[in-house]
Amino acid sequence: MFEHAPNGHFLQDMIIFDGLRKGGHVAKGFIFEPPDFTTAAPAHLNEFQDQISLLLASLHEHQRLQVQWFCDSDYRTELLRYRDETERATNTWTRRCRNERFTRYWQAMLDRKLRRQKLVIYISRAIDAEPTPLQSAGARQEYYELLLGQLRSEFRQLHEMFLGIFAHGRITPMKDADHFRHYATFLNPSFSERFDYDPLESFEPALSIHENCWHGEAVGLSDTGFVLDGYHHGLLVLSRWPKVSFPGIIHRLTNLPLLDYTITVNVDPLSVRKEIIREEKAHDRLAGDYASEKKLSLVTAMEKKQRKIAALMQGHTLPFNVHFVVRAWDRTKDGLAAKLGAIKNTIHGMNGAQYFECTLPTTSKHVFFQTWPGWTWSRYEHRKLYGENRYVADLLPINATFTGHLASAEAIYDGPMRNLIGVKTFSGNDDEATPQHAVLLGMSGAGKSVTVCDLLSQTEGYFDYTVIIEEGLSYGLYTQTVEA
Repeated sequence: MFEHAPNGHFLQDMIIFDGLRKGGHVAKGFIFEPPDFTTAAPAHLNEFQDQISLLLASLHEHQRLQVQWFCDSDYRTELLRYRDETERATNTWTRRCRNERFTRYWQAMLDRKLRRQKLVIYISRAIDAEPTPLQSAGARQEYYELLLGQLRSEFRQLHEMFLGIFAHGRITPMKDADHFRHYATFLNPSFSERFDYDPLESFEPALSIHENCWHGEAVGLSDTGFVLDGYHHGLLVLSRWPKVSFPGIIHRLTNLPLLDYTITVNVDPLSVRKEIIREEKAHDRLAGDYASEKKLSLVTAMEKKQRKIAALMQGHTLPFNVHFVVRAWDRTKDGLAAKLGAIKNTIHGMNGAQYFECTLPTTSKHVFFQTWPGWTWSRYEHRKLYGENRYVADLLPINATFTGHLASAEAIYDGPMRNLIGVKTFSGNDDEATPQHAVLLGMSGAGKSVTVCDLLSQTEGYFDYTVIIEEGLSYGLYTQTVEA
């Protein structure tokens, strides 16, 4: 039984577990920003389900998939960039408008009133090759360089495949700094409240994951979960799939108005041939029972097995083992109990889904280790569910907060889910940027002119001049704020 926390190194934008040798494993993360499907039409949800199913079908038996979904209130990087852009503005009114917006959003972030869902997809694979014994130091170095080059090439091809599957989402390969930040915040929940501190300042590439990121021991509790970094942690494992699933059902769990909880789903592809053999044996047992008992219910069960075998043979159904874990944390036991209560109630409302709560320290430890970013090769097989591609696709938390062009925003606005949305008036690189058309609709007195005035005020510093053609002097006050 795997009883120790996984450990490895951040190397050449990958995570290497247990060394570059046979028995080791390598993983790479991809930051995924899918389109917002919260209120999408069923046709769009079905199309996205097909794309996720295609992602699952692309996995082979020596690859594994991990979906890491989490939420926080961190808009630090984007807001600081917005403030730096403000300092370059020469118009007093522009600086005043932008500073007010920065101050308001920064305080909301400090008060943890903002919410941001984030999604990281890890692909991991086993290392099959190993160096030849009695190699010289130079030959061993060359072997490692070739192996790392081959792995980098493989992950580049995976990135291109992701871009082909998810044509309408942003998929960014993670670098060593991104992997480190994810691990640092994963193992140190207190970092989510320290917006004045960037953990990257302490990153040492030569050190292991434990030495870089794990700064305190976890203490198991007798009643529930464990304490880590001053927070009480609780773990729930999905023990039964919903009786009926549909695209978008997972939004019930990801759209809870909570912070400080994460969903980790490990997906292990199974051998289709072995699954067919298993189903054929079950069919033969049913046929034997029917020959002796002549029960009509057994005929229905046999037909069901026949349909499943046909689907497996034709490639319409793909088998997986899935480990679905929800972890929540809070400063106090009462706060943790309230969050777990909300999550449990949501799982019960997902068409008959059930959970298993980890209360023993040993169980919590084993399950917690399986949720570490990029690690999918634990020998702890308990609580895994058999799943097929269609309903596994429905239950994967492929969801993230829509932020628009927040990383390079010229203007920032409030979103509908306690989030921030960035707006750009030009799209593309500096030399190839093209202006974007926009239309604003609303009844008289709804605030259309006020909204456009605010947009002009935030973006004024990006243009040499602004031309306004209108009737009624709705923008008279704005024109007075622009310095000649």
